[in-house]
Amino acid sequence: MRTKQWNVDRDTIERDNGQRRWDEAYQFLLQCMIENREKSLDEKCHEEEQEEQNGSGTLCPCLNHTATTGSDH
Repeated sequence: MRTKQWNVDRDTIERDNGQRRWDEAYQFLLQCMIENREKSLDEKCHEEEQEEQNGSGTLCPCLNHTATTGSDH
């Protein structure tokens, strides 16, 4: 079976507010990056706090049961 071949035509349309729209989109992306970086730093700090809190904790032995086909009802 032969696949259909598509033709795509593209035209540019100049807009009066194109530069302003581009500037707003760029500022939005920068703000998202800053918020993401701050969130990542906050998460990293929280993880370090968790490690400090758990660093002096005691270890408890446990058993790792293998998966079975039966149910545990």
